[in-house]
Amino acid sequence: MCGISGIINRKQLSADELVKCTHMVAHRGPDDEGYLLWSPDDTPTIFIGSDSAQETRRHFGYQQLDPDNKNWRVGFGHRRLSILDLSPGGHQPMLFPEAGLAISFNGEIYNYIEIREELQQLGHHFKSNSDTEVILHAWAQWGRECMHRFNGMFAFLLLDYRNHQLYAVRDRFGVKPLYYTEKSGYVAFSSEVKQLRSLPEYKFEINQQIAYDYLRFGLVDHEEETFEQGIHQVMPGHFLSYDLKRDSFEKVQWYVLQPKTWRGDAVAAEEEFRRLLKDSVRLRMRADVPVGSALSGGLDSSTVVCLMREVLNDAGHQKNVIQTITSCNEDKRFDEWSFAETVINRVRAASHKVFPSFEKLQEDLSKMIWHLDYPFGSTSQFSQWCVFEEARKQGLTVMIDGQGADEQLAGYGGNDVALYAGLIGGLKFADLYREMASYKKVHQQWPKGFLMSGLQKSFPLLSRLFPPNSKELPQTWLRHNGFQVKQYPMGSLQQHLMNQVQRLPLPSLLRYEDRNSMAFSVESRVPFMDYRLMEFTLGLPESMVYKNGERKYILRKAFRGIVPDIVLDRRDKMGFVSAEDKWMIEDRPEWFRLEFESFASEVGGLIESSHAKIMLASVQRRERQFNFEPWRILCLKKWVDLR
Repeated sequence: MCGISGIINRKQLSADELVKCTHMVAHRGPDDEGYLLWSPDDTPTIFIGSDSAQETRRHFGYQQLDPDNKNWRVGFGHRRLSILDLSPGGHQPMLFPEAGLAISFNGEIYNYIEIREELQQLGHHFKSNSDTEVILHAWAQWGRECMHRFNGMFAFLLLDYRNHQLYAVRDRFGVKPLYYTEKSGYVAFSSEVKQLRSLPEYKFEINQQIAYDYLRFGLVDHEEETFEQGIHQVMPGHFLSYDLKRDSFEKVQWYVLQPKTWRGDAVAAEEEFRRLLKDSVRLRMRADVPVGSALSGGLDSSTVVCLMREVLNDAGHQKNVIQTITSCNEDKRFDEWSFAETVINRVRAASHKVFPSFEKLQEDLSKMIWHLDYPFGSTSQFSQWCVFEEARKQGLTVMIDGQGADEQLAGYGGNDVALYAGLIGGLKFADLYREMASYKKVHQQWPKGFLMSGLQKSFPLLSRLFPPNSKELPQTWLRHNGFQVKQYPMGSLQQHLMNQVQRLPLPSLLRYEDRNSMAFSVESRVPFMDYRLMEFTLGLPESMVYKNGERKYILRKAFRGIVPDIVLDRRDKMGFVSAEDKWMIEDRPEWFRLEFESFASEVGGLIESSHAKIMLASVQRRERQFNFEPWRILCLKKWVDLR
């Protein structure tokens, strides 16, 4: 895990701009620093920086980068967090002169050992044990197609200097970030947006459509565009191919999520699910540094921790102790410790607790917004922030958690409507009745709301016959100004799950995961994001994912006897929850009111501040159902003020 930067120099930009851009993400790579400069018809040159490791300096003898140097066409910068091959052999940027390739890479290729062995059989020779060198040799052997062989999370810049091509590549689901901007004097790439803000010609201009999407729907990271005009993300499963001779680029989608339809029975599906997830965990435990786990006590993270124990046992490491970090709360309504403790006892883990407080949120909020680059949806991200902070204190450089399971296994409440809509639209009335009866058995009433909403989704004209939900009050505090309303279809459960993976909420959760972990120089790994598992689960019959009112049905069935029953039988969902509604309504209502009183602006002309204050007051008086709208307003305001 690292921080990368890259600049295509159009107007004699000095190398100092590359250095400043790279230093902005020193937190992503505190272990080493490196640079590369290339001019046409020449071989790239590697340089060290002020923070380069002493071992690197002694091993390679690289020269210090001259910040005044303007005679270069392409520049790469790199900050290294050493995870695999801690020796100087893993220093970046890295060259492969025999193939005319250079790279600056962020992330991990988990199956690099298997790929390296295949390449060795084809005659390749390696100088290090790093996955970075494997990428270079794989590209030399198979070209662009090599990306389909990678199982990992990655974002990298690759320079083919013989053919004057630069590639900016992002992994299948966007676990690792990659941004770019194009100006008259340069094209720049980066791991974090703040790097691009450090460059000449940058001017802050809010993207009102994106800000509107965030305020109204909580949408974040759902488009190529970002909160700022002129700054874009390389979309997941895409790469940019830049022709350095023509000074132009094209966008290419190299991966398309295509679920693999399951043809077998339920028992075989459970076995395959168990096999895939365990192998994903096994691969993600590869590291030359300490590995721990973020354990909330929920089903997903508990499953991961139990599988980590199995993987260690299978490898003969029964005495190795797993270290876990759990976010706890003194208020039992927001605490999952009892569930986490059951898992800890099962696997004999060493546990560490954090207790996120409102006082710490106030203290850390500005720093957190700076690291996250953009506003975030709720204070649950703050709990995650505290978990990774504790991981660093405990010396855990790699953390593994359960991110990504909810979106592919129907973990969220909104999936009920999608399921009912699909059953109605597909005329599967026997299955529909089974689900309704299962709901009634648990709740002692028929699911009228799900049924009516499902009918509306299947037959939109029927919406006129149903009165609007009284809980969905109009957003009078938001100026709609003719903005495009983003609506993603919910015609079936599978369609809705695909939207959750590709649009909302997974892309934003992955950004939070990356920035919160990297703020403390910790690498976070997410086994549920293994592409093999994702293609498998999204291709399952819906009845294996959601059945008899049970979400994550196959996960509960497959891991019975491995994960404690008390966790498998949970029907509530919390995750790394915070006491946001308690803070807003009971403990610190005056702080929220003061923040709303101090609007320095109308936040890009999007918010009617007087109406926003009325809305907050109605929430605090419990006249309006609690939601995250007040936080989204507050966080966007804070972000704009910090700009």
